[in-house]
Amino acid sequence: MEYYIPYSDVPIGGLARPWFNADCAEAEKLKQSASLTWVDARERKAPDLSSKKRAFNHAAKSYKKALRKARFDRITHIGKKLSTQPAGSRVFWSLAKSVETNVCRPTLPPLVRSGGTLARTAREKASVFASLFARNSRLDTGNATPPTLPH
Repeated sequence: MEYYIPYSDVPIGGLARPWFNADCAEAEKLKQSASLTWVDARERKAPDLSSKKRAFNHAAKSYKKALRKARFDRITHIGKKLSTQPAGSRVFWSLAKSVETNVCRPTLPPLVRSGGTLARTAREKASVFASLFARNSRLDTGNATPPTLPH
């Protein structure tokens, strides 16, 4: 199923992908080559179409594995460098910020609730969106409140 889900690595903040190494580039080339071969075989209605599709699927999996490994290796490398730096130094905070942007960045910024407080967790944000949707909805709900999220 994951082959049909669109996937892209969009740089956050316009930065390049510093973890993208030679293995990633090679895996990307193999995936592109397998993709072109499969598309060509599909257009020609070639008898070996299923083997070309399997080759493309294998190349796509290998590419994803190479990307995951490269990201993990980079974060591990930064973590090792971080552990050798004195806490509070400029280099320490630069590395900590680098790891934070790769790992800990939330998808949505904090949201303001109706009481003026901030919703920071995913559950709190979902509740804010549910109540906002219920308040702005034109559906006749008979004054029912939105369902609460399970804990």
